[in-house]
Amino acid sequence: MQHEISSREGARPPRDTKAEIHRAALELFSSRGYEKTSLREIAEQVGITKASLYYHYSSKQELLQAIVGTFFDDIKTVFAQMDGLVWSPEREHEVLTAYLDVVIKHRTTGPTVLRDITAVLAAFDDQLDDLIEQSRAFQLWLAGPNPSAADRILAAAAVEVIGAVLSAGLDQAAVSDEEIRTVLLDAAGAVLARKTN
Repeated sequence: MQHEISSREGARPPRDTKAEIHRAALELFSSRGYEKTSLREIAEQVGITKASLYYHYSSKQELLQAIVGTFFDDIKTVFAQMDGLVWSPEREHEVLTAYLDVVIKHRTTGPTVLRDITAVLAAFDDQLDDLIEQSRAFQLWLAGPNPSAADRILAAAAVEVIGAVLSAGLDQAAVSDEEIRTVLLDAAGAVLARKTN
């Protein structure tokens, strides 16, 4: 019995192969591009066979959907939280922070989305209209009550400011999540502060 307990205590945690596949795929998609990366190369980088990779994902497109899909799902969760939420400056800050936190969480996905936008669009073709509609509703909510055309433009600009973390190409070691949060919340807040309402 004592031997069993010590064996378990010294045991390594189980390998999270899917997470390793995601990391390797993102690295290769970002550096080489989606089209030029093969499943074999991803499997080799993870240290598994191509057959093992196929156990988790039947195609490269399915793998892309899994990686980018978690980003979209988390964004949609933020959008859903706004349903019926009455705008106020405090709530605007809370919602903007929640949105930014999702973008920061998935910032390694950004280069893949931007570099291979055609592949991403093809992988999510049936969901794009809904995502665009939700994104516009989010921007409209950020614009505040009875927004002018200028207010709506400023709200869209604030969202683009937050999206800068995806296109900046910063190494995760170069700047902390907390620093990104502070800089972009200040910048987006400064844009929204120009609204007329």
